[in-house]
Amino acid sequence: MFSLRNIIKLKYLFISVIALAFVLSTLVGVYSTYKGNMKLMQEQTLENNRVYALKLAETVDKFIANSTNTLSYSATEIANNFNNINKLQEEVNRLYLRGDTFSSVLIVDAEENVLVNAPQTLGETGKNIPFLKELKNYDKYKPFISDPFISPTGRKLIVISMPIYDEQGAFKGVLSGNIYLYESNIFESILGQHPYENGSYVYVVDTRGKIIYHPNKARLGADASENEVVARLLNEKHGALTFVNTLDQPMLSGFSQSEQTRWGIIVQTPYDAALSMVGQQVVSVLKIGLPFIILSTIVVFLLASQIVRPLERIAEISENSVKEQEMKKLKEIRAWYYEVYKIQEALIHSFSFLHGKVNTLEEETSIDSLTNLLNRATFEKKIQLLTEQRKDYTLIMLDVDWFKSINDTHGHIVGDKVLQALAIKLKESLKENELACRYGGEEFILVFTETTVEEAYERVELLRGNVQQIISPAGIPLTFSAGIANYPLHGVQMKNIIEKADEALYKAKENGRNRVEVTKV
Repeated sequence: MFSLRNIIKLKYLFISVIALAFVLSTLVGVYSTYKGNMKLMQEQTLENNRVYALKLAETVDKFIANSTNTLSYSATEIANNFNNINKLQEEVNRLYLRGDTFSSVLIVDAEENVLVNAPQTLGETGKNIPFLKELKNYDKYKPFISDPFISPTGRKLIVISMPIYDEQGAFKGVLSGNIYLYESNIFESILGQHPYENGSYVYVVDTRGKIIYHPNKARLGADASENEVVARLLNEKHGALTFVNTLDQPMLSGFSQSEQTRWGIIVQTPYDAALSMVGQQVVSVLKIGLPFIILSTIVVFLLASQIVRPLERIAEISENSVKEQEMKKLKEIRAWYYEVYKIQEALIHSFSFLHGKVNTLEEETSIDSLTNLLNRATFEKKIQLLTEQRKDYTLIMLDVDWFKSINDTHGHIVGDKVLQALAIKLKESLKENELACRYGGEEFILVFTETTVEEAYERVELLRGNVQQIISPAGIPLTFSAGIANYPLHGVQMKNIIEKADEALYKAKENGRNRVEVTKV
């Protein structure tokens, strides 16, 4: 028998199904996007830390090489004035005062007697220092870089020494530059400030796994050889690893070895800090989308009717609303009466908004937050696809000139503004279907499609000239150096093309910077 009570139950059951479909589609869509972006963010953070550790290792190597060259030059000058104490004192004073490279500088004669020292308050002049003989592999007749050790004065230090020979080849003594590890030193300048304010930090271990630099000075000298990352580092030159540290904190760590000293540089970011941005984005989407979902549910409740079949079809589709192709099926439903038409319209509006927000969330994780260019992970996927499809392209790798000097002089905030100013010009130079990426630090990559090497060179030269007209936030002209490589002219794999462009970039730097170099065939 027909019952009004049964009709009411069916209506509320239908409304319940629709409401549940909304909730499930929202949760599935947001959760699947969240999980995917979590993985992407983790991989990106690991890669960023690995590349940053590699860059820092290169910086340490350059510092050691520059320090050795400086000491070598001074040793030659000293040899010509070895018997002139005043000249020797002037030279060690110059080395000590030439920045924050050395904590102290000594000249000792062939019998290990200190002739002069800087600062003069050090009080080592006239003393004999045979303790250097106890250092592993130390040979006073050759250039030497020590592992950290404790001197008789109780300081923990690193010694960079250079033998002094006169014009006849006779050994005269040793020029020694010392770096005190427990006091302000050059490593704080090189390693102390991580570019991302997210809890990331850098520390350094020697060849035995002893910590020789750490932002927390209480950790200096600690044995970290049992640490999972350090253990990997001592066996491998470069890499990245997710692990749990001694404080039970999950960490995302990248590491690299210095070629000159074989010290290990570790860059690590707390797992929670690296991935918190994804959670914030998801919460933001839910806050914006939830009122629309509620509103759509109310609309469905008000417009529900007795005609079950079309509504059942809508319910089936809404359960899979996370898939954008379901939108087409929803639009194909024949809304031949008013109530179904209004429900259909409300669902299309709600799902379009949700899909838009999910797509926006995915897009945000593919963009570098500082420059609004593609990030490295997304760029490599796109360029790999171009390579696999065998589509010709020309790749330009460029680097802001003297960027470390800008950071050191004006600070990282100004450095970030310099990168943003350049990024704007890079985006303006692109044509349709061309790419611009922040590859890491101050390095950028452009990809010109259907463009010859000659055409690319002309475009980059024009871009370089335009950029050079800009007075950067640092108050100086903004310049860059660039290297160009072409697929398939210079290689048939993405890795080869990037390496060739990088080699050309370094050639541009070697040739004076503020120029563009093309890879030779």
